[in-house]
Amino acid sequence: MAHSQGLLALFLYVDDLLAVLRVLKAGDFRIETVFSPIGVAEVQEILGKKPSITRLITLLGSIVGGVGVMALAVYAHLSFNLITGGKPVLPWVPWVVICFEGAILGAVLSSVTGWVLKGRLPCLKQPPGYDVRFSRDRFGILVACTDAEGDSIREFLEQAGAEEVRHVAW
Repeated sequence: MAHSQGLLALFLYVDDLLAVLRVLKAGDFRIETVFSPIGVAEVQEILGKKPSITRLITLLGSIVGGVGVMALAVYAHLSFNLITGGKPVLPWVPWVVICFEGAILGAVLSSVTGWVLKGRLPCLKQPPGYDVRFSRDRFGILVACTDAEGDSIREFLEQAGAEEVRHVAW
């Protein structure tokens, strides 16, 4: 049972895709998704999408990793009475390397976790309208529309250089 419907347009050139996106966005049409075999920064700008929070997740993971490893080192040093004559009780200079390694470990683990969660992996169900050509050399736009709007949007997409326009229900 389909709840929504729209038109999927396939484009060969990214310039055609960007031109259509600009017109659709200015016309207040609901763009469901844009398919692309490569990352195109202009698409994010046109759609007004914010950058991913993966960088923030990585930063927080590195801070937690560095602080966590330092806390573990302090705990181990004080618990096992590793105090030797004439040396500081908590020698911070050798622990700089340990803190750095903990920060790197935390950053890597949090980055991988963030990528998996933000990418909604594993993707067990294909998004509506997905075509295998989007993974090779084609670009696509899925525009939500009603039956009344469908004919005019189809005509616009075909005039704008779409190789193929088809109806999609999801």
